[in-house]
Amino acid sequence: MNDSQKPVNNSDEIDLGQLFSKIGDFFKNIGLGFMRFLSLLRRVPLENKTLFILLMASALIVGFSYSNFLKKKFYATTMILSSEYLNKRILDNSIDKLNLLAQEETKRGLALELSISDSLAENIYEFAAKPFIKETDLIELEVLKEQLKNLQADKKNEKVVEQVIGRIEIENRHAFEITVKVFTPTVINQFQLALIKYFRDNEYIKKRVEIRRTNLLDRKTKLGKEMQKLDSLKAVIYSNYKNMAEQARQGSNNVILSDKAVTNPIDIYNQDINIYRELQDIDRQLYLQQDFELVDGFTEFSEPASASKSKIIAISLLVAFVLGYVLIALIQFNKYLAKLT
Repeated sequence: MNDSQKPVNNSDEIDLGQLFSKIGDFFKNIGLGFMRFLSLLRRVPLENKTLFILLMASALIVGFSYSNFLKKKFYATTMILSSEYLNKRILDNSIDKLNLLAQEETKRGLALELSISDSLAENIYEFAAKPFIKETDLIELEVLKEQLKNLQADKKNEKVVEQVIGRIEIENRHAFEITVKVFTPTVINQFQLALIKYFRDNEYIKKRVEIRRTNLLDRKTKLGKEMQKLDSLKAVIYSNYKNMAEQARQGSNNVILSDKAVTNPIDIYNQDINIYRELQDIDRQLYLQQDFELVDGFTEFSEPASASKSKIIAISLLVAFVLGYVLIALIQFNKYLAKLT
């Protein structure tokens, strides 16, 4: 009985050993294949030295010539502009128009658009812009707002309400990052003033900035008049209470009866403080000009943003090296086709 069971166990052990052997052979073949591939990559340049040397020499000449004579160095800098009335569509449209004018042979149109001199416009290479806050964050904010509206007075989901409050407090959600690339870094500050004026003078933005400022000034004037009235009323109330205190000290028992409710003087003083706070807030808004303001300006850099000479040459050599393999592959494939015909 025991002798009849042993062959079965040996058979299982042999099958398992063969399985591991095949797995080992599989990984071994992969490794050998990779080594053969590396050997092929090494052998091809050695067997075709003339072709690769010619390609590398050509790449050096092209890269050196391009970096020294054809390619112009440009310098890039970025500013952050914030406006409650500036949106991505307006910004993209404006930047596209400026880039089209910058690509023209003469920069006269760009100079007129930015109200700068022709010589200054000649230094502009390219414009770029993007929202300072990602669009996904803004979309998330709008979704959370809708969820808050749906919740209304329901306090079951307080977590959503907290998220909305946190997202609403995102700073610079109306800010945009504007990049300008120029050929001469010393003119960057002049472009900053020109670009700010260009966007601020946009009719859509300009009208809204002006009406907001006008409304703030009118409200400040009205609140100032209301505060003067309250000051007069406070003086009268103070005088009355002072007289009543003096009469009380003299032992007077006079009592004034009225069928109307007496105004609480504390309410008048609180109202005066509230108006004062509103005036302070209006002064802050007029000073900061948050509806259109420069958050961070351009910075003049000494190092160019364009690719350096060494980088251009290195890329040229790499392209030439890859091109050599491609040419050899095409030649071998052509020979293979010739044998079939």
